[in-house]
Amino acid sequence: MKVFPFLLDGATNDWLYLLPALFNTWGDMKCIFLEKFFSASRTASIQKEICGIRQHTGETLHEYWERFNKLYATCPHH
Repeated sequence: MKVFPFLLDGATNDWLYLLPALFNTWGDMKCIFLEKFFSASRTASIQKEICGIRQHTGETLHEYWERFNKLYATCPHH
């Protein structure tokens, strides 16, 4: 948690410093941060895309697996 503030800039950095101490753990802070900066509709869209992902014709299993993992990593609420 000590490094997290150094990863932020602009509005996210302002948000963190103006926020009262509402969290005691990394999990609490993650939830509060994601509620503020990662919309539910965006999460739903990515989850729908994850559920519908299919292997393309000519795509190797390894390529498909990498594409799936990249998509999965874009959804922090997984």
